[in-house]
Amino acid sequence: MWVSHRAGPADEPPTPEQMHHWHRRMSPPENEFPAGVGLTALIGRTDEAAVGITQIEAYSTGFQFTLAVRLRQARPNRARGGLFMLISSHAHPGIEIPLEDRLLLGIEYSDGRRASTLKNMRMLGPAAMADGGQLVLVGQGGGGGEQSVHQTYWVSPLPPEGPVTFVLAWPAFGMPESRTVLHAAVIRAAADRTQQLWPPQPAVQSAEPPPPPRPTSGWFAEPPD
Repeated sequence: MWVSHRAGPADEPPTPEQMHHWHRRMSPPENEFPAGVGLTALIGRTDEAAVGITQIEAYSTGFQFTLAVRLRQARPNRARGGLFMLISSHAHPGIEIPLEDRLLLGIEYSDGRRASTLKNMRMLGPAAMADGGQLVLVGQGGGGGEQSVHQTYWVSPLPPEGPVTFVLAWPAFGMPESRTVLHAAVIRAAADRTQQLWPPQPAVQSAEPPPPPRPTSGWFAEPPD
């Protein structure tokens, strides 16, 4: 998983503690086995397309779900991965996707905290997670074909008691802004069933790769200052 290593305004490298906290916020804990919530929800539907939430799994630090998209018929202008680009929260270099074509997804907790796919949380850097309370919504893996695609999302922290509101808007496919409410109690109850496999392990710092070999003579033989 790619992450920004910006630690703050001074661009100081993040501390090991910041990086550990960052990874715990940006992805499911690797030392836990999740518990299934047992819910699915169809959050948007027309005669030609449908959007739903499946495979909700809870951890001690948040929950994960899969956004599933289905089209009645393939659209020629969305062939070869074009449909997935509309739902992916990742930027695609050299490809400009109009806002009205994109599937927009957001989450709001009962205490007013909100997050959406319009903001790439990974770009904020470890220092932005210092308070531990900011709601995080980040895309994980995904894929699919011309009529069916999916995208997994990670949400952290766990929701407080009350409603968990999923907000969807996809004007290009006839879906105006709408809200679907789930109850935090079922997610929190599943989190209590999470199994810790072993204590959290310290992050392994990757060794700096060695420089490529240089010619023994000529301009390229001398390294730059």
